[in-house]
Amino acid sequence: MVVGFAIVAAWELVTAIGVVAFRKPMYNALSLVANMLGLAVLFLMLNAQFLFAAQIIVYAGAVMVLFVFIIALMNPQADISFRPGGTEWIYGVVFGVVFAALLAALLFNHGLTGRPGAFTPEVIAAAGNVQTIGIALYTRFLFPVEVTSVLLLVAAVGAVYLAMRRIR
Repeated sequence: MVVGFAIVAAWELVTAIGVVAFRKPMYNALSLVANMLGLAVLFLMLNAQFLFAAQIIVYAGAVMVLFVFIIALMNPQADISFRPGGTEWIYGVVFGVVFAALLAALLFNHGLTGRPGAFTPEVIAAAGNVQTIGIALYTRFLFPVEVTSVLLLVAAVGAVYLAMRRIR
């Protein structure tokens, strides 16, 4: 299990670097698809089959296909590329170091232990994995889920509008 996790973690790291390192937007989006597929494998390793299936169908499937379509529609060859010696790399390195320091501080201070919630493994086993997630999504987390869906819709419509305006 540890070896499998290490392999998937390395995959996640490489594809996450690909999301920000490639110069062509289509490669960035495809690298994000590969990252989301790796995340789905992590869900499967944690015995969360519903999240595995939802990750593949919803995010790696529908949402990323939509993003790839929008990127292709917006003609990414017309975009302006950054100079290699620009200051954006300095900001990226500073942000990365600060993020790594915060993550290390959190991990070494046992900040990920959390507190026990209402959904213990016994409750989830009694009700079912899918039912428990469905109840949480459509009761407690309904507003954030709906806001996220509206933001994705607005982003897609805005990108199509900008692409159509650029074509004319």
